[in-house]
Amino acid sequence: MYGADSCMADALLSLVDELRRATECTCTFGHEGAYQIFTILSDICKRKGHTEDVSLMRDLAPVLESQAICEEGRAIGRAVRQTLEHFAQEIEDHIGKKLCAAGSCRAFQTYHILVSKCIGCGDCLKACEDDAILGKPKFVHVVVQKNCTQCNKCLEVCPAGAVVTAGAQKPKTPPKPIPCKAK
Repeated sequence: MYGADSCMADALLSLVDELRRATECTCTFGHEGAYQIFTILSDICKRKGHTEDVSLMRDLAPVLESQAICEEGRAIGRAVRQTLEHFAQEIEDHIGKKLCAAGSCRAFQTYHILVSKCIGCGDCLKACEDDAILGKPKFVHVVVQKNCTQCNKCLEVCPAGAVVTAGAQKPKTPPKPIPCKAK
């Protein structure tokens, strides 16, 4: 079920992928249309969307809906058309604002180290192969977002649970390492 915390771009991508894998359709509209829409949605969910993607999907959906021979192809066209009728702005925000409001598209997530939990152990510093974390012993470490490749290693090794991911709502973190609070 979809709710306020659901990303409609990601949900539509999953539905399109499921339907296109389920079909044996060899017609041009069903096969190629589903592939094109899947590729566009994949790019949008990976922060690689282009401003013309939504209008291209608006053009493709009714053609796919009316011209595909298989039911799956027509269902993809209907799903895309209906999703864009109700959630076009959310999908456009992925492209224009580089924002996934639901925070479920991994490419839009960022990693942060919480001041209230960091013990300054340095495990995340050692685990990060991208030099994306600043810090020293007994200091709250800081993730340098532009260097972070979202490998997840810092999240896995932190014994204090101080490393978190965030979507649209980012936690307040210092711009540079600060001393840890005495515990």
